[in-house]
Amino acid sequence: MANLNLNPELENGDRVICISMDDMYSPVHMGTPGTVMTKSVVFGDTQYYVAWDNGSKLALIAGVDKWVREEDMKGRRKKTEESVMETTKKGFLKENFFQQNKELFKYFNHAFLHKYLKSLKESGVVNMLGAAPYFVLGSERVAHEHHYDDNKNEEAFEEVVEMADQARDEMIRGAMKLLEAEEKEITPESVKKIMDIYSRKMVMAYTKFAGGYLNTN
Repeated sequence: MANLNLNPELENGDRVICISMDDMYSPVHMGTPGTVMTKSVVFGDTQYYVAWDNGSKLALIAGVDKWVREEDMKGRRKKTEESVMETTKKGFLKENFFQQNKELFKYFNHAFLHKYLKSLKESGVVNMLGAAPYFVLGSERVAHEHHYDDNKNEEAFEEVVEMADQARDEMIRGAMKLLEAEEKEITPESVKKIMDIYSRKMVMAYTKFAGGYLNTN
């Protein structure tokens, strides 16, 4: 019963749910709801006399039995349901994204390119919304444009510079593979157009799934 307030103090009229009773023959089983009628102290133990929904009138004894408020249980169920729905939604969005962008994962080295984006994000030289052009800039230009930036993460930025040429080459290779697979003419203009489109899609894939490396298996 993690995250539940076990054995809270109760008042008359409170709705309560039995978690357990120290009586193997008790007709009040786990999950039985009821309404607190009165409260008393008997030999130092607090007892709550409950009108259980199954008709029983057995009391709850503090220090012996276990219970939770019904509203707490409902709140937990709601949060659990919301969590499940959110997880399901994310799973659907992820699957749907893969289905609509199969070429991104088939023709481009997304594992390397996502590592490049991770280093780019950690470097702090650009917001991820503006990261797409960094797939085609190359190492020399990236190093030149941010040489005098004072707030960048130097270690991560060095990784970006080291990877920038390969990132550009991977995008070129991916674009050429895609054009070849679609039996389209491979020209500098067509390659550039595909690189522009799929650079944005690669950033979208990275940001959509919390910046982790996509598992497309």
